[in-house]
Amino acid sequence: MSQEKNIFNPSSIAIAMITHYPKWYRGNMQSIKNTDKIRGDLAIETIIKARQQGYHVLVADGQSSKTFRKTLSQMPELNLIKRESMKRRLARKQVIKMAQKLNEVKVIVETEAEKVSLITKCIPMITDLILNNKADIVVPKRNLELFKKTYPNYQYESEIEGNILYNEILKTSGFRDQKDEDLDLFFGPVAMKNTKMVVELFLGNFGFKVDLNAKSRQFFQQDEYGFLPIVAALKNKLRVKSVEVPFEYPKTQKMNELAAVGELFREKRRNQRMSILIDLLYFVQYLK
Repeated sequence: MSQEKNIFNPSSIAIAMITHYPKWYRGNMQSIKNTDKIRGDLAIETIIKARQQGYHVLVADGQSSKTFRKTLSQMPELNLIKRESMKRRLARKQVIKMAQKLNEVKVIVETEAEKVSLITKCIPMITDLILNNKADIVVPKRNLELFKKTYPNYQYESEIEGNILYNEILKTSGFRDQKDEDLDLFFGPVAMKNTKMVVELFLGNFGFKVDLNAKSRQFFQQDEYGFLPIVAALKNKLRVKSVEVPFEYPKTQKMNELAAVGELFREKRRNQRMSILIDLLYFVQYLK
């Protein structure tokens, strides 16, 4: 007899996000180059849409403008937390830990606050396997056509290459089978089953040493972006699955990034990707 499929219940889902927009202001956008205004507006839209759909929403904010914090504080049923640290990895742990305590929550989705269409289009798809006990962790995978169409070209090319290399390392190191579908780790969002065994991986510290003088670490600390708990989950033989989603990159965010892009920014992207891959190589050796 087949197992009965769980009915999707928004109240069993927690959306965990961190925010930091010190230059955000109320009103209409004055310049497409104001990154905090663009991203802050998107974050507010994401939060509103998430609450409208019935999800629990937890936001850890750190040093955003007073007007942004006031705007968040006026939103009904928003779990607003003051960030204890400006380090992204610590703030993410803080908000995940708060989400873990919500008794009715079965799945925690950790995402960047600007990813509006992830909330409006993708959450049921991302959480389905976990709710039906077919996965412990889900890494959503961007639809390739929408990925190419809606992202800046340099970011699309960089993240495609980064994903290929990252998955190749995971497979050659024995953390994934060659037949396994590649994980879109450079996308960012992740859904986790709200059990101690799973969540504790995202709250843990990974004590491996790397060459802090390496040029590739000039701009970037890899554990700020949450790749390592997923690798640790693979090592522990947890069920890590990939699900394709119709995510679309926000148009205003694309315009903002294209307006700001320059060779220094592209170099930063290259160094970030290199740092992620170098740290993965260190980490898989540490886990072995």
